[in-house]
Amino acid sequence: MREFRALWAAELLSVAGDQLARVGLAVLVYRHTNSAGWTALTYALTFLPALLGGVLLAPLADRFPRRELMIGADLARAVVAAIMAVPGLPLPVLLALVFLLTLGGAPFKAAQQALLPTILEGDRYVTGLSLRTVTNQFAQVGGFLGGGALLVVLDPHVALGLNAVTFVIAAAVVAARVRHRPVPAAPEARGRDTGVARMLWQDRRLRALVALSWTVGIFTIPEGLAAPYADTLGVAAIGVGLLMAADPAGSIVGAWLVPKLPQDRRPAMTSWLAVAAGVPLMLCFFQPPLVVVVLLWAISGACTTAYLILAQAAFIVGVPDHRRGAAAGLAGAGVLSSQGVAVLAAGVLADATDPVLAVAIGGVAGVALTGLSGASWLRARSRQKQSPVQAGGREPDDAEKHGEITSPCSSSQAPPPSGGDEFDVKAPDQVFGQSTEITSPCSSAFAPPPEGTAAEHGNGAADQVVFARSAQPASLSTGERSRAPWRWALWGEPARVLALILFVEAAAVGVTAFLAGHSVVDRDAVVTLGIIVFLGVTMGELSRHVERVRRRFNDTPHVNLTSVWTFSAALVLPPVLTPAVICLLYVHLFWRSWYRVRGVHPYRLVFTASTVTLAAHTAWTIRHLFAPESLGEWDRPLVVVAIALAVVAYSCVNSGLVAVAITLHEKRLDLRRALGTGKENALEYGTLGLGAITGLLIGFNPLWAVMIVPALLVLHRSVLLRQLEEAASTDQKTGLANATSWTNLASAEIQRAARDESQVGVLMVDLDHFKAVNDAHGHLVGDQVLQAVADVLSTSARRYDVVGRWGGEEFVVLCPEITREALREIAERMCERVRELRVPVEDRVIDGLSVSIGIALYPEFGPELQDVLFAADDALFVAKDSGRNQVQSIVAAIGDLTNGH
Repeated sequence: MREFRALWAAELLSVAGDQLARVGLAVLVYRHTNSAGWTALTYALTFLPALLGGVLLAPLADRFPRRELMIGADLARAVVAAIMAVPGLPLPVLLALVFLLTLGGAPFKAAQQALLPTILEGDRYVTGLSLRTVTNQFAQVGGFLGGGALLVVLDPHVALGLNAVTFVIAAAVVAARVRHRPVPAAPEARGRDTGVARMLWQDRRLRALVALSWTVGIFTIPEGLAAPYADTLGVAAIGVGLLMAADPAGSIVGAWLVPKLPQDRRPAMTSWLAVAAGVPLMLCFFQPPLVVVVLLWAISGACTTAYLILAQAAFIVGVPDHRRGAAAGLAGAGVLSSQGVAVLAAGVLADATDPVLAVAIGGVAGVALTGLSGASWLRARSRQKQSPVQAGGREPDDAEKHGEITSPCSSSQAPPPSGGDEFDVKAPDQVFGQSTEITSPCSSAFAPPPEGTAAEHGNGAADQVVFARSAQPASLSTGERSRAPWRWALWGEPARVLALILFVEAAAVGVTAFLAGHSVVDRDAVVTLGIIVFLGVTMGELSRHVERVRRRFNDTPHVNLTSVWTFSAALVLPPVLTPAVICLLYVHLFWRSWYRVRGVHPYRLVFTASTVTLAAHTAWTIRHLFAPESLGEWDRPLVVVAIALAVVAYSCVNSGLVAVAITLHEKRLDLRRALGTGKENALEYGTLGLGAITGLLIGFNPLWAVMIVPALLVLHRSVLLRQLEEAASTDQKTGLANATSWTNLASAEIQRAARDESQVGVLMVDLDHFKAVNDAHGHLVGDQVLQAVADVLSTSARRYDVVGRWGGEEFVVLCPEITREALREIAERMCERVRELRVPVEDRVIDGLSVSIGIALYPEFGPELQDVLFAADDALFVAKDSGRNQVQSIVAAIGDLTNGH
C-alpha cells in the first residue's frame, strides 16, 4: 500500500500542476496575442499529443523498468515546464514546448497503469482505480479553481514554474517510495510474436473490453453540448454550469460505487452499467426540465465511470505483463480519440437538428454499441471458462466453433486449397465411396461451401459479393491474408473486377454527395433514422446465428433480409441518410454474423454496400418523381405502381452490378451463379415488398414498424429450414439430387405406381473413361466435366423426371409413368447429346465424351425399387462390356448372350 500511496500522490501532483499550467498558458497566450484562436490551439495542444504518445511512447513501459521510466518522464517534463516559465519566449517555441510536455505524459501513464496491478492485487486493484478516479476529478477541479485564483496575484510564468516543481516532487516521491522492478520478461514464444494491436484483436475478451472503453466517447457528448443544450432549455448561464458539473459529479459517485459491487458480479455489471449509461441520455428526447436533465446526466456519468473502471481493470489484468504498457497506451489513445470524434459528430448533428435530439441519439448509439460490446465480452468470458485458449492467447472464433450447427463434420473439414479453377463454384464433394455417399452423416451435402462459393445480392440482401475462386485466388483465408494495405486481397482481383469495384464505390460516394446538397434533414428524419437502425440491428442480433448458418450453406447469390430496412429507408428518409442505414446494418452483419465465415471479405462487403446504396438512390428517385411526399396520399393506384417500379429498379441495379462483378471474375456468363436461383430471387422480392410495407408503417407512426420484426424472424428461420433441406438433399458438386434424396423420391414413386398400376423407368448412367479425363486434365477439370454432363442429363430428361448423382461418375434418372419405348428414347437422347458436348476449360475444350446407360422398368423386374436398380445396373454393365457409348436393357442383353452362344 505504501507504493500505491506514492503513485497516487505523484499522480495528484502532476494532475494539479497540469491544470494550473493550462490556466496559466491560456492567460499567457491570450495576453500576448489577444487571439481566441491561438488560445484555443494552445489549450488543444495540451491534449492532442496524448494520442501520439499513447501509440508511440507507451511501449517504452514494456522495454524499460517502469519505476525508472516514471521518474525520467517526470524529470524531463520538469525541465520542459521550467523552460516554458522563462519570460519572453516566442510563441512558436512555447507551443512546441507545450507539445513536448504533453507528449511526455504518455510513458508516465502507461508505466503507472502497467505497474498498478503488480502493486495492488485482487480486489484492491479495483478499489485503487476507483480512488484514483475520484481524486483525479477533485484534482482537476482544484487545479482549475486554484489556478484561476493564483493567477489573480501571480504572473503566469510563476504558475508554469510551479508546474515544474510539482513534477520534481512527484519524481522524488516515486524514487523514494516505489521499489525497483526489472523489465517484465516475455514468456517463451510458441510461435511468431505479434504486435500489440493484433494481440488485442485476436483475443475476444480484450477486443470486447477495448470496444467498451472506446465507446465512452459517446457519453461525453452532454458535456460538449452543455451550452447549446442550456440555450434550448432557455436557462441562464448558471444552467450551463450545472449541466457541465453533472457529469463530473456523477463520476465521483460512480467511482465510489464500484468497490461496493460484489466481486463475482462485476464482469456482468460491466456490461449492464455500460448500457445503463446511455438510457438517461435517451430520456432527454422527451425534453425534461433542467433539474431532471442534470439528474439524468449525473446518472449517466456515474454509470459511465463505473463501467469504465471495471473494464479498465479487467483489460489491464487480462493483458500479459510484458505488454501492459503498450496496450494501456493504445487503449487510452482510443478513448481520447473517441471523445473528440463523438463530440464533433454530435456538434454537427446538433447544428442540423437541435442539441436535445443530438444528446438523445447519442444515448441510443451508446446503448446499441455498448450492448453489442458488452454481449461480446460476456460471451468471450464464458467461452474462456469452457474451452482452452489457443496458441498466441487467441480464443476459438465463431467460425471455428459453430461448425456443429451445420453438420457433425463441417467444421472439421479443412477448406480446399486456394487456386482451384473457376468451375469449382459449389462445395466440393469429399472423397467418399459410392455407398458411403448415401448414408454418411459427413456427406458432402452437409459441408459448407468453400471460400468464394456464394455471391450475395444486396437487395437488402446484396450483403457480400463472393466470387468463385480462380487460378489466381483473389482472397486468402483469414489466417493467411496480410493486413498490410498493400497486400489486401482486393489487389489480387483481376484488373477488370478491380476497376468495377472502385468505379461502383466512387459512384456511390459521388451520388450520395450530390444528393446531400439537395436533402433537408430535420428532427423527424433523424428520429426515423434511429428507429430504422435500431430495429434493423435488433433484427440482425436476434437472427445472427440463423444468418451465419444460412451464409455458410449458400452456393448462389446470398439474399439476406436487410432490404426490409434499406428499402424502407429509401422510401421515407432523405437520400443523404439512407447510406448511414446501409453502412450500420452491414457493419453489424459483418461483425456479428459473417466474421470469419469463409469467403466473406471486407472489400466485398464495401462493394456490396455500394451497390445497395446506388439501388436505394434509384428507388428514392422513382419515389420522388412519381409519389407524393406525404405518405397519407399513397392510396392512389399510380403510387402503388410507382413503388412497384421502385422495387424492380432497386433489384435490377443491385443484382445487375453483382452479376456483372461475378461474370467478370469468372470470365463466363453463368446465370445461376450471377443472378441466383428463382427461389432466392423470390425471397429477394418478398423482402423488398415487406420493405415497402415497413415504409408505409413508418410513415403513419414509426413504432408500427416494430410489428414487422416477429414476421421477419419467422421468415428467416423458415428460409434456413428450406436451405438445410436442400443442402441435405442436393449433391453440392452437380446440383442434382444426392443418392439419399433420389432413393427416397424413387421409393415414394414406386409406391404410387403400385397403387395406380403404372410403370416407372430407371436409367443408370455411367460417364465412360472418366478416369482418363482426370488423369489427363486433373480432378478440378474432371469436376467441371461432371457438372456439364449433369446439365445435359437434366435438359435431356422430361420436366418431371428426377436426375440424381449416384456416386463418382454414375448418375440415375427416375422416369414416372413411362413406356419402354419412351424410356429408351430418353436414354438415346442423352447419349447423343453427351457425344456432342464440348466443355470449355480455360484455353482448351474437352470433347469426345460418352455415356453408357442401362434401363429397367417397374414392375417388370420386381415389386421393389431395389429390384429395378439391380436390373438397370446389370444392363449398364452389359452396355459397358459391349463397347460403351450405348443404351442396353437386361432383356436385350440376355437375348444377345443367347444368340452369341
